[in-house]
Formats: sequence, C-alpha cells, structure tokens
Amino acid sequence: MSKARHTLTLALLMMATTYTCAQTPTYHAFLWSSTSGMQDLGSLGGSSYATSINDSGEVVGYYDTGIGTVRGFRWTASGGMQDLGPTSAEFAEALGINSKGEIAGAASAVGGTAVAVAWTPNGITHNLGTLGGTSSDAAAINDQGDVAGSASTAGNVRSVAFLWTPKTGMHSLGTLGSSYSSGYAINSAGTVVGASPLNDTLTPNHAFVKVVGSKMTDLGTLGGDDSTALGINASGDVVGWASLADFMPFHAFLWTQASGMQDLGTLGGENSAAEAINQVSQIAGFSDLSESGVTHAALWTAPNEIQDLGTLGGTYAVATAINNSGVAVGWSSLP
Repeated sequence: MSKARHTLTLALLMMATTYTCAQTPTYHAFLWSSTSGMQDLGSLGGSSYATSINDSGEVVGYYDTGIGTVRGFRWTASGGMQDLGPTSAEFAEALGINSKGEIAGAASAVGGTAVAVAWTPNGITHNLGTLGGTSSDAAAINDQGDVAGSASTAGNVRSVAFLWTPKTGMHSLGTLGSSYSSGYAINSAGTVVGASPLNDTLTPNHAFVKVVGSKMTDLGTLGGDDSTALGINASGDVVGWASLADFMPFHAFLWTQASGMQDLGTLGGENSAAEAINQVSQIAGFSDLSESGVTHAALWTAPNEIQDLGTLGGTYAVATAINNSGVAVGWSSLP
C-alpha cells in the first residue's frame, strides 16, 4: 500500500536536507495566517503534524503518543487539540477534512492492518474497505464526502489509487502502466491526483490527474524522471513536485490545462514541493533555503512569487494545506 501523502513529504524532505544534531528533533503542528504569523498548535504527546484545514478553521492531523503509537487529532480555536479516537485504535491518522467537518484517514486496531476510514463530525468512525486486499489509506475528502486514497488488491500484490463515494463505494482508478498508483488529493468534482510508476520497475514515477469518466492523464515532469501531484483546486489546477534533469533537484510545480507544468521555483535552495492549492491559487508547500540544511514552509502566489513562512524556531517546516482564506497549516521542528 502506498504511504500517506505527508509521510511521503517527510521522506522527500529528509532526502533534500541533512539534520546534523545527534537527537531526533521534535515537530509540532502549526497554523499560519498573514495577520498572526506561525502559531504552535502543541501536541497531545510527542511530535504532532497538521495535514488539513477547512474554511471554518478546523485542523486535523496526527501525533506521536510517545509510547510507540500514532493517533489522529482535530484542532479548533475554541477547543484546542483533541484526540479523534476511536480508543481501540492502535494507529490512527487524519489526513483530510471537508467543510462539513467530515474527516478522512486511516486507522487500525491493536496488531491489525490499517484501513481507510472516515470520521463524522460527532466522532463516529466508518471503515471504507479495500480493493480486495487487507490494507487501504484515505488521503483526502471533498465536500460531497467523496474520498481519495490508495488500497491493496486481492493477494496484496498491488496497491492502486481509489475513489470512494457514499453511493458507489470504493473503486480503482487504474495506473499509468504499472501495477501501482497512489491517490493524494480530490476536488469538488471528484477529480483525483496522485502518482503512478510507468512500468513495474517502479521508475519513472509520474504525477497524474484522473477526471471522472476519463482515463488517467500523465502530467509529465520538469525534465527529470519523477513527479508527484499532491493538491488540486476546484478549477482543476494541480500542484506537486517534479524532478529536474539528472534526477535531482526537485521543484514545486503548478499544472493547468492551459499552460501545462510550470516550475514554481525555490527560496534560494535546491529543492521545493507544493502540497496544496486553494480557490484563489495560493499554493502551500516547502522550500530549501540557500543555507545548507534549512527548509522552510512556503507560500506561492505565482511562479517565482514565493513567501517564506518560516519555522517554529527549528530548521525544518512544511506547509501541508491551505484554506480559501489563505490560512495554512503544517508542521515544523522546534529549536
């Protein structure tokens, strides 16, 4: 089964930078606004990671309990950070929230395999199933309650992107020619974006967009071998990251039907990635700085129009989502 969208981002970030301290840093979820800057949302245990925000300002994510388990959370300005439950889950992560307060993610019982789940606003958890295998992972949810993610097929020999709707349940979105694909984001029309290898050697791996009723479209790269689509807005504009020539570095991209894939640039360093795009084309993500080993959360308003959102005092920060008011969330290392 494909990894969750933000686990992938963490892996990319670790490839792009080198942490020189002996101890593993602590990360905290943050909320950023143009008026208040970056706010530490705290944690219910060890490190915490914010993954999504809706237009009401509700934030979801997951945290490390400090005793070897991961739990999902919901944060509100009035109530702070609260555990999502269920109490029986050994593992739970919340990766998407819609305007109704419905949440998508994954959870497992003690000793069990994680499967895609959806939480209702009152905390009831629904198992979304699989594609015949034993595992699945929900990455995003739209306002209709449609969910995108990845799931294993019969025999657990493949994992492919899925679309789940309340009416039709879960179905496969196919691939770009291999046995694998991963779905990472969905818009109000049910269009899903993600990534799929072009063959079963698993490289190259390309970003895709899958419109309901159409075949999966390969979005290409910025000259290198690999790309991944991580966000889409209601207009169908797609963001993500793509490698340049010679494999590295990778840069954030914006793809539109009219202009294709455009390089969004960096904050002066080698690498950047775009995680989410809102209705007014504000794009959240991260970028390396020219200073070695430093990566900051970033906000783009156009190619090469990039704002440094900073960190919570550490050297790493990633903006993972942005709502239509321009409020971004993510996670940052602490000093």
